[in-house]
Amino acid sequence: MAEQVLKVARHPNYVTLTLNRPDKRNSLNSELLEALDKALVEIESDKEVRAVILKGEGKHFCAGIDLAELDRVEGGHNPASIERVFYRLEQLPAITIAAVNGAALAGGMELALHCDLRIAADDSKWGMTLGKVGLMVPYDFVRKLIECLGAPNTGIILYTADLYDAKRMYDMGALFQVVAAAELDKSATALAEKIASNAPLSLRTMKATVRRCMSGTFDAFHEDVLRMATDVRRSKDAKEGVRAFLEKRKPNWKAE
Repeated sequence: MAEQVLKVARHPNYVTLTLNRPDKRNSLNSELLEALDKALVEIESDKEVRAVILKGEGKHFCAGIDLAELDRVEGGHNPASIERVFYRLEQLPAITIAAVNGAALAGGMELALHCDLRIAADDSKWGMTLGKVGLMVPYDFVRKLIECLGAPNTGIILYTADLYDAKRMYDMGALFQVVAAAELDKSATALAEKIASNAPLSLRTMKATVRRCMSGTFDAFHEDVLRMATDVRRSKDAKEGVRAFLEKRKPNWKAE
């Protein structure tokens, strides 16, 4: 079952993980998250893997959480599983590279940001569109946005829920490289091979050092924010926003 939603290709010193729900723009459902989690667990213990490429099958990288599945979940979206999987990705000993084509929206954008490096096709589109469906970004994901983009850029991306092109994301500092769409796979592979040619102990220690430097940067009391976010996810507006998106109509917000 996992092979149907996630392709895993093992190379001599690196692994390619391909999200494989192209008909759903590679949106993240429970099955795909479980498959990704399982693959990351296996990579964690493989000392031969020095780099990981994460990409999407077809025209898009990832359009975020599967809203059709979310609409069926009683009590609203619980981000615990997605936060756990993304944290595992962030803490992976190997260097991770997101190769982004097409849409990288909401959870899909966060998925790319939780990788160490990002290469994007010049026609890719990025955005945190949760405000349009009445949902809330998990606290740790806001921290990741600030880490990668800075507070002012994070604010404009969250508050407008607009889409941004690859050049704008590069200017914000989110991307290592922007290439023509036809060159994306080649460029990601070249980077993975270059990284994987370096000393494995050095690479792991360098990454651990970078992550440690960032680990305490955003420490702050946030239990109240977590409670507020839970209320948003369980609100009537959240249910209305998701339903309106699926029905392709304008939502009727009531602040309830």
